Amino acid sequence: MDDLLVALRAIVASGAVLGLLLFLSRRVQKSQAKGTSPVAELLPKTLRSLATRRPSRPSAAPRPRPEKITVVARSGLGGKAQLVVAEFGGIRYVLGVTEQGINVVDTQEAPVVEEDLAPAVDAAPEPPDDIVDRALRSVA
Repeated sequence: MDDLLVALRAIVASGAVLGLLLFLSRRVQKSQAKGTSPVAELLPKTLRSLATRRPSRPSAAPRPRPEKITVVARSGLGGKAQLVVAEFGGIRYVLGVTEQGINVVDTQEAPVVEEDLAPAVDAAPEPPDDIVDRALRSVA
């Protein structure tokens, strides 16, 4: 007899918990559809003004978006080794990438992108200062 009462009590308690969860989820869904605060929907109408006057938590200042890392060039050196040129924060990094890890081979300031491309005066051609070639020469 005691086992039957314990089982009946467990069934009633779990039914009450599931009913409460269903009730709360429907209230929150209604508030999201209306675009109001979920707390305001759970409170009686007389107390809803309190939820709109005081935010539930202080709003933080918006964080600036982190700058993205851009892969400029990639060159395979062997089976699973690569030389990668990545740009971040106005600096170009030459990275040696292997299975064991990543090593910084060289750094260089990123070239300034000129929006106003004026025709250049023909001067003596200079060899290109390619960061990948420099890195390969420094490693060899």
